[in-house]
Amino acid sequence: MLQSCHHRLSLGSLLSAAALGLGHLPSSLAQGGPPMLTDDPGTPGAGAWEINIAYAQQRTREEKLHSVPFADFNYGLGETIQLKYEVAWLISELPESGGTRSGLDNSLFGVKWRFLDEERNGLDMSVYPQLELENPTGSVSRGIVEPGPNLFLPVEAAHDFGKFKLVGEVGYQIFHSTDNEWVVGVLGATHISESLEVMAEVRSFSQKLLNDGDVVANVGMRQELNQKVKLVASIGTGLTNHPDSTTFLTYVGVQIVLGEK
Repeated sequence: MLQSCHHRLSLGSLLSAAALGLGHLPSSLAQGGPPMLTDDPGTPGAGAWEINIAYAQQRTREEKLHSVPFADFNYGLGETIQLKYEVAWLISELPESGGTRSGLDNSLFGVKWRFLDEERNGLDMSVYPQLELENPTGSVSRGIVEPGPNLFLPVEAAHDFGKFKLVGEVGYQIFHSTDNEWVVGVLGATHISESLEVMAEVRSFSQKLLNDGDVVANVGMRQELNQKVKLVASIGTGLTNHPDSTTFLTYVGVQIVLGEK
């Protein structure tokens, strides 16, 4: 799913100053990505897998959309390249009509390349093109998902400020059947204990850059359960009042890391 609050979200946050200065681990361990909407330049590492399995929900005034499950697979092809595949089973509830529909979401394929590293350049930066393709299951014809192909072209940047990490992402979404839009996200992350990371973001979706669009705020956490598994969760709300604006979103799942990180 491409990241849009006017279309289907990859459900997968208000920047929160409350977390600032509370970290105890090196801030390079803080990151964007699931359970947040804004991604960062980080990659899993050579030969490593990062797998996110979750329940996600997005609500507007017209629809309640559940992803059960939401599955996101990431593989490190070398130290600076990440391969991605994402898909979900969707359940769409329409409060006004009382109808419910379900079906397989579109498949999302992505390749992230981190072309700058903070250790050498003072800043992490990446490009992360993502292509969304229809699955031959009838979900488009039944109105559950948007027609494809759709393309997302973002650039990510991140910098450590002591115990706090700041991430920014700017991208352009090209849709097959609806208006294209700009996506801008700003995220802050820090650790408040050796095993608990907290994050917050603000993310904008608009046809003109930062102008008259949909804005969502999201807060989230990652709780390490052991060296390979983390509990991840986020909750957010829309900050705009358009008829199709997001009113609520949430993500609850596990993040599994296999191989060297």
